[in-house]
Amino acid sequence: MQPIKIGIIGLGKAWEQLHAPAFAKLTDKFKIMAVCDTNHEKAKTVAKSLDLPQDAAYNDYNKMLAEADIEAVDTIVPIPENYECAKAVIQHGKHIIAEKPLAADLQSAAELIILREKAGITMLVAENSRYDEENVIIKNLLEERVIGNPVYFIDNNVTEFQKDMLDETTFASTPWRMDADFKGGIFLDSGVHHVARHRFLFGGVRTLYAIGRPSEVDFAPYSALNALLTFDNNVAGHYSFFVIGKETQHPAVGFRIFGTHGEIYLENKASGIIHLTTKDGSNEKISYTPNIGYLRELKNFYDAIRNKKEITSTPEKALGDMEVIFGMLQSVEDDKRIRLT
Repeated sequence: MQPIKIGIIGLGKAWEQLHAPAFAKLTDKFKIMAVCDTNHEKAKTVAKSLDLPQDAAYNDYNKMLAEADIEAVDTIVPIPENYECAKAVIQHGKHIIAEKPLAADLQSAAELIILREKAGITMLVAENSRYDEENVIIKNLLEERVIGNPVYFIDNNVTEFQKDMLDETTFASTPWRMDADFKGGIFLDSGVHHVARHRFLFGGVRTLYAIGRPSEVDFAPYSALNALLTFDNNVAGHYSFFVIGKETQHPAVGFRIFGTHGEIYLENKASGIIHLTTKDGSNEKISYTPNIGYLRELKNFYDAIRNKKEITSTPEKALGDMEVIFGMLQSVEDDKRIRLT
């Protein structure tokens, strides 16, 4: 079966550290035909590294979409640009891997879904939480009732964003993240990953109530956000995200799921180990490979186009993730419980 001819829009850190390594392992499924970045010299350098001619390097994605011999596009642009970029790709009739979150606001995200339906193209949202191996394993454990019926979870996330901003190799050092000109800041950018995992594992969020500690930093409206969530399957959860701190206790609180017959514990997504304990005293450590979600999502995109398989991370699911994040922000502002379903 022929590889998908694909173009790349956005050649920053996410391309270099996440997407490019995944594409390099799937040359039988994807053939990169053109690249685009607002920095034309960077686009030319990347094109050369991919053995592409220099005329395959663009600094205007509309020109690339009109000229390049491509059937699909991977968009890797800042959150404020997600909507316009994805809209252009869809209007040119190309299949698309859209960046997460789908847009900077709910109305724009909903509009992209309508445009996708009218265009009849395949659209995958690059939400790796729905593809990461640890989450797939945990989902299977829950479905197999290994810990009985899940009752509640604690998901505690801590990041020292201000320190990371000083390290040019980190995503935090990108100017558009440091001076977030979109609602929610880091909570929409990073928190949407956490919410996507919750919804992947437990289904739709029914109600939520959130509180936040106000912050004056440019990258977040709150230094810490805490939310109580209930899901359609009656699972309850406590989600917290502290964005100017550092985890000093080990093991960390991490992600803990409590069931009627046991517990699942993941210290962090990079730990490589899922801890499974049950009431009968058994204790199992399940190994996984961290950070292969990008590889899995590319395979899913290929199978959806070439083999008519279902997309795991659909734009509808991405919109649902955004609704939870914006619901949390609204709950903090209004000091009230929010019902989503």
